[in-house]
Parts: sequence; C-alpha cells; structure tokens
Amino acid sequence: MSTKTINESRERVLDAAEGLFMEGGYAAIKIKHIAQHLKMKESSLYYHFPKGKQQLYVAVMRRNLQRHQTGIEQAIREAGDDWAEQLRAVAYWLISQPPIDVMRMNKADLPAIEPDVAEEITESAYRALNLQIRQILDRAEASGEAIVPDNELLAGVFISMISTLDIIKPEWNEKTKHEMADILIQTWINGLRRR
Repeated sequence: MSTKTINESRERVLDAAEGLFMEGGYAAIKIKHIAQHLKMKESSLYYHFPKGKQQLYVAVMRRNLQRHQTGIEQAIREAGDDWAEQLRAVAYWLISQPPIDVMRMNKADLPAIEPDVAEEITESAYRALNLQIRQILDRAEASGEAIVPDNELLAGVFISMISTLDIIKPEWNEKTKHEMADILIQTWINGLRRR
C-alpha cells in the first residue's frame, strides 16, 4: 500500500470514528461499531491504531480540536476588530460544525481514558474553544466597551449557549440557527434589563 493510500485510509477511519464518537461518546462506541460503519474488519482499524480505541479517540479529538482552533482563529481574524462581530463570527463557525458535547466529554468520555491523556485533551479543548472567547472578552474590557466580571465563566457560557442551538428542532423555533445565535449574542451583550 502506498503512503497516500495509507493516509487516505487513516483519514477515512478518523472521519467515521469522529462522527460516531461525537454522536455516541467514547464509552458507548466500540471498535466493532467503527469497523461495521466502515464495512471493514476490526483488524484493519488496528493497523492504523495498534493501541486500540483510546488511541483512536485521542487522534480524533486532537484533529477535531485543532480544526476548531484553526477555524475559530480564522473567523475572529476575518471579523475585524469589533468584539461583537468576532463573537458572531465564532458562533456562526461553531454552528457550521458538528457539535462537541463538552458536558458529556467532561463527565463521561475523559474519565474513561488515562488521566494524562484526558488532561491533554482538556487543555486542547480549552485552547481551541474557551481561550479564544476569553481573549475577545479581555479585549472588549480593555477597550472599555464591556464590563466582564469573570472572563473564564463567560467564555464557557458562550460556548455552551451556542452549542445548545444544535438541539433546537425547527418545529420548536422557526428561526435559523444564525438568527437564534444573533438573538442570543445581542441579549448576552446588552442584557435583559429594560433601560
């Protein structure tokens, strides 16, 4: 097998595993599920990931989080200097991606893998998601445009708020995901209190 074929095969495995892990979680998805999804033998998966499911999960998460970090950084750059537009750009980018269930990841997936590996994924997730938002909020506060009492908390809330839009079905709300994100961001920035 050529290097190109091996790399393409590995990417196919990562794509399939990512879809299954993101939907079902680490504990629920077995190597056999991924093999069945790809219509291949389990032994073929072990060719690419000889240490098994944890090695595959870690590769999936590294790739996923790197894609998130790169995509969010680009969205922020392209949005210009306005912090509200940067938040909107990040929200739109997140909506365009398969969601990461951060709550499940922290409560179920990461406790099921080796602690040092779980810590690495936690740090990568922080850099890819929360840190980007925190930096936007830091800049907004430094410029005097916003009062940010707890940038870490608010960065996490922003990610959670936008990620939750994925579960809202069209029959529950006729607005598009972008329209809902705009409403949430404007409310988040301006508050609910009548002025």
